[in-house]
Amino acid sequence: MPQGKPAGVRCVQLTDDNRCAIFGRPERPKVCGGLKPDASMCGPDDLYALRWLRELEQATAP
Repeated sequence: MPQGKPAGVRCVQLTDDNRCAIFGRPERPKVCGGLKPDASMCGPDDLYALRWLRELEQATAP
């Protein structure tokens, strides 16, 4: 998404199982590579982590 991704919009690089299709590749955005997950972000399951990311997007939206 060369112009960025609005909050609440699913990244076009996510696969059906929510994995990054360009992980480790040079075209992966720096913001993604700079996001360092930890236990407080990931929580007990993927639903928790997705909620955390959604809240982060909302908090940082212009």
